[in-house]
Amino acid sequence: MCISIHVVYYNLMCVISNNYRRNLYVNRFVISCDVIILKMDTIWKNTIESLKNFTDVLVCNKCHREPINAVTFTNCGHFFCKKCVENDTICAKCGTPVQPVEIHNDHMINSLTSYCNSITKIIGKRDFQNATTDALCVSQIISSVPMKINYEAFNRKRVPQKNINKKNGKGETKLHSACLKNDVEYVKLLLAAGAETNTKDNAGWTPLQEVVDAGYTGICRMLLEFGAQPNTPGIKNRTALHEAVINKRLDEVKLLLQYHAKSDVYDEHGKRPIDYCEPSKDTMSCKIWNLLQKGSEMNDTSINLNSTMEQSFVVPHSLNRFTIFASNLQEKNKKRLLEVAAKHKIKVVSMYQAQITHVVMEANKQNTVQLSYDVMMAILRGNWLLNSEWFSIAMDVDDISKMDLELFEISGAPVTGIPRKARENAQNQNPGLFDQCYFYFALQPKSTYYVNEMQLTRDGLERLVENGKGTILKRQPDPEEVKTKGIIIPFHIANNSSHPLYKCTHYIIYVPGKDEPRVKYNMSHIKSLPLLWLIECIEKFTLVNPSYLGLL
Repeated sequence: MCISIHVVYYNLMCVISNNYRRNLYVNRFVISCDVIILKMDTIWKNTIESLKNFTDVLVCNKCHREPINAVTFTNCGHFFCKKCVENDTICAKCGTPVQPVEIHNDHMINSLTSYCNSITKIIGKRDFQNATTDALCVSQIISSVPMKINYEAFNRKRVPQKNINKKNGKGETKLHSACLKNDVEYVKLLLAAGAETNTKDNAGWTPLQEVVDAGYTGICRMLLEFGAQPNTPGIKNRTALHEAVINKRLDEVKLLLQYHAKSDVYDEHGKRPIDYCEPSKDTMSCKIWNLLQKGSEMNDTSINLNSTMEQSFVVPHSLNRFTIFASNLQEKNKKRLLEVAAKHKIKVVSMYQAQITHVVMEANKQNTVQLSYDVMMAILRGNWLLNSEWFSIAMDVDDISKMDLELFEISGAPVTGIPRKARENAQNQNPGLFDQCYFYFALQPKSTYYVNEMQLTRDGLERLVENGKGTILKRQPDPEEVKTKGIIIPFHIANNSSHPLYKCTHYIIYVPGKDEPRVKYNMSHIKSLPLLWLIECIEKFTLVNPSYLGLL
């Protein structure tokens, strides 16, 4: 197999313009180089010139040299050496005023610079001012440069060409297994081959959480460089930072904070990572405590690359992952959908099914839709909600998986921002809206109920709750029995201890009228609430404070 490195650099240059995407491509390229170089039998004719163009972009915008301890001005996006701008009040590049709080360490630029230096060592050139485009033979490079990959491991272990993310009976991928065994070389190979870093096993753990728990610092760094999301909740809604603190992993705490792990996240017991730290107990705990106290300086959420990185990019949509459901489309658009499906060989279904990934609807001029059963299902499942304008562009592109779907995402249903909020919640693998919540419907099984002109049945409502990861109870819960099970904090209000539903996990849903329960509960752990409240929760994708609806 032959490859031209300057082509890869062209891709890298494109990636730099997108802060969400550049980290994954660059790091995957660096590790892949060690594997690819074994198979290359060609001349790197344009490599040096291309690399020079690449490094020209990565210079301080003030001294025009390699950035040392790079920092970025978040108001304009320009980056500099930290020392160059330590006393500056305006941007030296564009003249925009800047405040100290708007200057943040740019670990991405530092990483990119480091990787460029690594590649220059591989090709044997360091002085780009005097560099020529003389041909470098690959065999000479191989013989003169020590490789980082253990090729005995490469030959011994097979990297799957297909289904690299296939799970075993425990829900573990090959990356999970390699991480658990601390098999650094095989982890490198899997990452270079495109293994997904954010897959959860049956216990809800990602590879990152596994290595943090075990204290495998080297693999932890690799996973983070490859786009592992540090804020994904795992078992008991604990993030990797929770696990690092609980297990007193100082190096992992430092790494996670550098990659923008949030220190103000809460688990199912309402605890932040720092709440598991006892600074007076030992020196290690004291060091971790001090780091977490300063965490707000290191994990500015305005530049949280990992938590905002599009999952659609981290795990690119293959065509067989597109399953489209058309809801309330006009006849002409139904035909256009079939044309798109035929061209791109994607699946279209006529009924709502578990494998649906995208829902296409007609939107108004404000790009919003009215709430309906299909819309509520899409919100709870975190599906893409797209308007019908998507068809026109989809017919003109060759690869539908590379489209920027946010251009066609419905903005409101009808509350603005909720479709995107729900989708990102699912892509970040956060718990569903009704996770850890139990519902009993005090409704007639065959009756039809009307909410905002929607016709709803008990079976349909139960399906909604289940798709929001809630649990359906077949009999009315006993308040005393529930109380003995312990306190669990629902994920979506865990950061608000003053919320009236903060400790509430059990709900009895009723419709006011003749079937209304005579006894209603208003305890901290169990509440009786009308059906309208449940619909409002879905519409706003949160557990709504009942007092906002004049309840309780």
